[in-house]
Amino acid sequence: MRALPPVSLSTVLGPLARPLRAPRHGAPGPVERRPPTPRAGRARPASGPAAGPRAGPGPAGPAGTAAASPVTLGGAPARQTDETTCGSMVLLMLAATGDPILADWLERGTLAPDLPADQVPPEIPPAATGMGALPPVAATAHPTAATRLAAAQQHLKRRTSARALGPVPWPGRLGTPPWTAAREARFPGVRYRSVPLDDASPRATALLASAHKATLAGVPVPLYTGGDLRRGLASAVPRHVVLAVPPPAAAAHRGHDDAGRPVLHLYEPAAGLVHEVPVAALLGRTEPHPALGGWTHVVWVVLPEPVR
Repeated sequence: MRALPPVSLSTVLGPLARPLRAPRHGAPGPVERRPPTPRAGRARPASGPAAGPRAGPGPAGPAGTAAASPVTLGGAPARQTDETTCGSMVLLMLAATGDPILADWLERGTLAPDLPADQVPPEIPPAATGMGALPPVAATAHPTAATRLAAAQQHLKRRTSARALGPVPWPGRLGTPPWTAAREARFPGVRYRSVPLDDASPRATALLASAHKATLAGVPVPLYTGGDLRRGLASAVPRHVVLAVPPPAAAAHRGHDDAGRPVLHLYEPAAGLVHEVPVAALLGRTEPHPALGGWTHVVWVVLPEPVR
């Protein structure tokens, strides 16, 4: 019997996506910032659709790749709480990277008493602030960074599930669809759109180059990962979400390796680790990678675009 080709949902949908547009001369690009980037020992943080990680190689990664760095938040490991909240965790870290109010709440559990209601980050459960329809949750209900992280993930999961299929919600067991991740993704100066990606196509090079350029400008980029038909139909759809984060400002060859080749810093929420992965290693893959949650391919990208 002939082996099945490495076909995924993105292989079929990729050609149907609207093309990348080169920025107009003089058009603004992503906002240059120095956000808190997830990295080892840091107290502040920087999912059809994602259904969690797949078993793969260990934290050090395949031979020849850099060891991964653990991410902590208020002393707690910055990890997804269950197999359906990888997308929620990625969206939470993305927003916290650009919003110090959200980062402070996740880390310390406090908000300024005079903070206007319209400035409360939407990632914070309304009941936790006393601004929701439900009775306010006492501060002791979320006494640690771990409990605040869990509450925010479940709140984001409800937001991304709502109106995912027109008026119909998305099934919670299937995680976060890319199009509602793009709808809910929040970072200053940009908006996001979801684009299917076939990592064996010429278009993939341009899409990942755009993601790399955004991270160099300080803007995180969610990436969906998965398998292909060779491992069954269920693996040929987006299965997990990781976040390409800005490289540390003080890093040598910032965003590049010693030879000047582009490198992405990928936060993987199942293990709570940041991996450094050459962009070229994400093209035309045939083997799983720990930075992709143990999956083989990048299959969808949620790209930032400047707000005009």
